[in-house]
Amino acid sequence: MANTSLFSDLSALQDQLRGVWRFKWTALVVAWCVALVAWLVVFLIPNKYEAKATIFVNTSTTLSQATQGISLGDDIAAEIQQVSDVLLSDPQLRKVANETNLMAGAVTPKQQQAVIDGLRDNITLIADVDPRVPKSQVTLFTLTYENTNRARAIQVVNQLLNDFVEGSLTGKSHSSRQAVQFLTQQIAEYGQRLSNTEQQLADFKRAHIGLVPGEQGDAFSQLQADNSQLEQLKGNLYVAQRKRDALAQEMRTGQQFTPSGAPSVAVGPVGGAALDTEQQIAVDQQKLDQMLLQYTDQYPDVIALKQTIKELKARQQQELAAAQKGDVGAASALGLSANPVYQQLAEQYNAARVDVASIQQEISDLHQQIATLKGKIGAAPQVQAEYSQLTRNYDVTKTQYDALLSRLDSTRLGQQAATTGLVDFRVINPPSAKFTPVFPNRPLLIIGLFFLAIGAGIGVAYLLHLLRPVFVSARQLGEITGLTVLGAVSMAWADKHRLETRHVRVRYAFWAAGLLVVGVAVLLLQGYISNMVGELLA
Repeated sequence: MANTSLFSDLSALQDQLRGVWRFKWTALVVAWCVALVAWLVVFLIPNKYEAKATIFVNTSTTLSQATQGISLGDDIAAEIQQVSDVLLSDPQLRKVANETNLMAGAVTPKQQQAVIDGLRDNITLIADVDPRVPKSQVTLFTLTYENTNRARAIQVVNQLLNDFVEGSLTGKSHSSRQAVQFLTQQIAEYGQRLSNTEQQLADFKRAHIGLVPGEQGDAFSQLQADNSQLEQLKGNLYVAQRKRDALAQEMRTGQQFTPSGAPSVAVGPVGGAALDTEQQIAVDQQKLDQMLLQYTDQYPDVIALKQTIKELKARQQQELAAAQKGDVGAASALGLSANPVYQQLAEQYNAARVDVASIQQEISDLHQQIATLKGKIGAAPQVQAEYSQLTRNYDVTKTQYDALLSRLDSTRLGQQAATTGLVDFRVINPPSAKFTPVFPNRPLLIIGLFFLAIGAGIGVAYLLHLLRPVFVSARQLGEITGLTVLGAVSMAWADKHRLETRHVRVRYAFWAAGLLVVGVAVLLLQGYISNMVGELLA
């Protein structure tokens, strides 16, 4: 399949070449015309000569190293660029054009401006670091200018070189004086603006205490701190309440008093036995038992003793109840003493209650403070916006003021250093120009135009083939009509016709070769003319 497609493509290309070959004489005539006209234009193009001068600027002088970082001479590339801009300005170029006679014939302002623009377009100033000295501050500068007159090109470069060196040496001092005057004026202006801005900022802070961002008493910061403190106090209150409740629970299950002289042991919520009252009851009960052995229940002493025992038991119950409520006297009457563990729990419980009350009061006060701050915050966005604007103006003014002060000091030091040889200029190659023009490259143009002429001829022939198509093969006829071509009848040429065709081909080859010969002759003629011009200029 691939071979069939390739064969079809080659056949189609062969058909196109046959179609183009029908207009071979037209193609040859077009090639001759284009080549002759183009070669004539090449010879009419004026020569351009490039004059060049090379200098180097040594910024590594002893003085420049001593003033490094504080002198304007540090950025020598910027200075050279400034000098280059001055050299290419209209007044400077007008001066150069007048001194080199470039303005001859330019009468109207439009013509003079055209001369100045042309001069600017053909001037180039290139700065390159010397590759022989790595990391060196010695910078090479190449100044070039192109003109149809070689001598004038050298004259222009020489004038520009002189202006470049003089402008770098003398222009620096003049520009420094202007810079000092300008900076002094700007510093005074910015100083006044800085004072006004500082006064405005101070007045604003006094008028909006507590609402200015970043200062002590900032409403937003204070509100955020109060909210954080409120959350912390709530947590502390929860812990204190839990502690208080736990102590209360321990007190409810604990023993407030213990028997005197006995270890403190838990005996239930009633406490230990009341030893004094109990002994009295026991003694009276013993007496009652002895009397009942001798007397009846109606005996007066028995009745009195029973009444005494009853009263003692009632008093015992009252004293126990009072002791349970914390009555120290009742406990003492019962022969009980205070439980130190219970007393310690009571002290902790009272302290816990005080902590809970204190935290609750702090929370209440903090709620009131938060409500007051929220009332202030309503006006805070506008205050903050105005404060940000004032602060931004102050920062910008302060930055510019400090930069101007620093620049003034550097400019004054650079002005003093420039007068004592901060930069060393040396001319490496004086203004010169080769005798061979840099434009146009006629040999290359002649060869290129030769092939361009051939291409133009072939293009015209192909265009005519498209405009006046014919069938050149049976395959092409079959593809276009979609019909099957059964065969083709070849033309039988007579000897006379064959001879005539041969003569035509010979003539065509002669004229085609003639075009090549003329091209070579034009190329040799150009070399001869170039040598003659070079000898005349020398």
